[in-house]
Amino acid sequence: MKWWIKFGCFLTGWNSNILSQCSEASYKHLKKYTSALLILILLWGFTGFCFAQRYVHAPVWGCIVSSLIFIIVIIQIERQIILTVGSNKMGVVFRFFIAIIMAVLGSAILDQVIFGEDIKKKMVEITDRQVREQLPMRLSVIDSKLQELKVTIDSLDKVNIRLNEEIAKTPTVPQTGRSTTYKKVLQEDGSYKTVPETTVTTSHVPNPRIKQVEANDTLLKRYRNLQDEYTNRKMDVEDNLRKELSESVGFLEELNAMIEIVSTRTEALIFYLIIFSFLISLELFVVASKMGDKKCDYDMIVEHQLKMKETTLKELSRNIK
Repeated sequence: MKWWIKFGCFLTGWNSNILSQCSEASYKHLKKYTSALLILILLWGFTGFCFAQRYVHAPVWGCIVSSLIFIIVIIQIERQIILTVGSNKMGVVFRFFIAIIMAVLGSAILDQVIFGEDIKKKMVEITDRQVREQLPMRLSVIDSKLQELKVTIDSLDKVNIRLNEEIAKTPTVPQTGRSTTYKKVLQEDGSYKTVPETTVTTSHVPNPRIKQVEANDTLLKRYRNLQDEYTNRKMDVEDNLRKELSESVGFLEELNAMIEIVSTRTEALIFYLIIFSFLISLELFVVASKMGDKKCDYDMIVEHQLKMKETTLKELSRNIK
């Protein structure tokens, strides 16, 4: 058996032993299914790689892993139709539903790759619109913080002015100290008695308000640095906001840009519909091949084996009863 046939059996899930007993018609069916699967594998492998690279920002090995996951998923989905024994209308309906979803997802990802440059231009317009919408709120927050700092600084300045006036009037304040000494006093009976003697001293020390003023000056310096920082931030708020919005572009932002392009430009809408129709046709390729063609002898053999097994089990069940 040729490697191409073995590879086709691996992809589709067909049994190579059963296939070896079949006619050329079954081999042709296998080749059709394999070709259809390869088209889907290439398409979704590329889609998975682009998705991981563009939106997940994964390294090359991560993009390859994402591509393999997409490929495995699509193979398992198609096998649900290829390996169906007999007719399964619900399976076909469900596969059609999945085909629509996958066509929408695939066209969304591929169109964002194909329309990459147009999306970049549209994102500039969207960013300008977002800046106009968000800038007043950002400025309002900064202005509120600057107002709070201004009130705090003015309050501390007034306190320092009042304290400095007090210090100018009384640069020093008296401080009273007490010290106790003990001395022996001779008594009339000739004995000595220890008697405490307290000495009160008065000295002048710097006004303690000076330290309070120094602490306030430290706070004022910190608040004025913050005030300068918020003032500079206010001057650069538009550039920073634009940079922030430009750097945080994700899948949904580009999808919105794509929707705006498609909804405002007829040629983009036509191209999108072409890609969507192409993808949904590819997704239903295997279903059409399975449902449109006559049964090959491979399907007949599998169905025959199933019927023989059912008959055997029924006879066995009757004999047991």
